[in-house]
Amino acid sequence: MPAELVVALFAGALLGGSAHRAGLCTVKAVAEVMTTGRGHILGSFVKASLWTAGVLALLGVFGAPPALAVWPLGRIAPLGGLVFGVGARLNGACSFSTLSRLAEGHLVMVFTLAGWLVGLGVVARALPGLHVPAAPRHLPWVVILPLAAWMGWETRRVFQRLRGGAWPLHRARHWPLSVAVFPVALSFIALVAVGRPWSFTSSAICLADAGPLGACVSPETLWAVSAAALGAMALSARLRGSARARPIRPRAAARHLGAGTIMGLGAGLIPGGNDGLVLFGLPATSPTALPAWLSIVAGNFAALWTMRRVGGRVPEIRCTADICRADLYRARHVGHRQGSKQRTNTMTGKPTSP
Repeated sequence: MPAELVVALFAGALLGGSAHRAGLCTVKAVAEVMTTGRGHILGSFVKASLWTAGVLALLGVFGAPPALAVWPLGRIAPLGGLVFGVGARLNGACSFSTLSRLAEGHLVMVFTLAGWLVGLGVVARALPGLHVPAAPRHLPWVVILPLAAWMGWETRRVFQRLRGGAWPLHRARHWPLSVAVFPVALSFIALVAVGRPWSFTSSAICLADAGPLGACVSPETLWAVSAAALGAMALSARLRGSARARPIRPRAAARHLGAGTIMGLGAGLIPGGNDGLVLFGLPATSPTALPAWLSIVAGNFAALWTMRRVGGRVPEIRCTADICRADLYRARHVGHRQGSKQRTNTMTGKPTSP
């Protein structure tokens, strides 16, 4: 097996496990802003972009700057972002969190993945030749100068989180955002550095032949890395005790198929999703990346606002010690434990009576 593929598989597994334990999701990020007025999760996406840009620039200092794809700015990409954001809200999960929920046993997410391919296929057939191949760009090494101070300060903060109780990571049910975004960014950097760029969105786009992505030249790598990421998420869910097969209900299946189709339409218009935009597009200063990503956020916001106006409940995202969780998830989890005949003390590991 080529060394580059080994590195890519390890990076995919690290990325999947880190994203799962942190609960990174644009849908949750927008819900946090709407319900608490804070932006911890949105800020973590910015941190991931800064880490990626800083380390890539550092590689340039040593004469090995990887090339990043740069897409020209057009009117269609922001529209695609808006459509993608609405679909993600209807789905209840964006790119990473769709895979995370599937790994935890939410089998209905298979219909979301199928919808992705349907939406991407529609764009590919209805608008052939929509996108021209992206131009490569190397980040200049001087970018490291303004980022060096921030990277040093953030490294210190990560170690403080680890010493504050996050270590050992495999025993922590939820990772602090500051800790999780570093391995996520490092994984993407490793994938780019070995010439095996990957994201979940790019895998779907290549399968549907919906865009001229450089990653499509080696589709076998895309699916191998996808399997590694999903496998790491499943292992993380099993170790955390959150893996449980959920039955598929017809109405939910139809909803996720429709939501996935909308997400696929948006991804085909960009081309890409929130994962690639944050970790590839923004660090490369691609002209289309920031407008498209902000449009994804706006699409999520519009859908959540509409949901609230018609009487739906927007899940409140609470962040404590850099760890963010949805109150709806906590309620379901607590209810499940209280309904058990025997519970376990989370601190001592000893059984207690209800």
